[in-house]
Amino acid sequence: MMSVSIAHKRPRTYRKDYWMKVKDPAMIRRWRKQRHYSQRDLAYLVRRSQNTIYKLENGKLPTLSEDLALAIAARLDIPWEDLFLEEEIKPMPQLTNGTNNERQVA
Repeated sequence: MMSVSIAHKRPRTYRKDYWMKVKDPAMIRRWRKQRHYSQRDLAYLVRRSQNTIYKLENGKLPTLSEDLALAIAARLDIPWEDLFLEEEIKPMPQLTNGTNNERQVA
């Protein structure tokens, strides 16, 4: 019997085209406190660090991924539209340098 080795590749990850912008950072804090969550509790529930929640509540993280915004809204039990605005990020055009290596325009 022959053994066949199959190379497993990680699935290709694509840059998310939708990000969320925080409407009012203080509103996240008010809803969190109303639900009796500490920053650490909320961070645990959405699988992020306490520092991430701190930065969101203090306006130091003005945009976040769509999945994090939806997770926060779900854990606080409010519609995401009350906390966040949806932003579409346009993909950056691809450039080639003549050697068939592609890179993003900065």
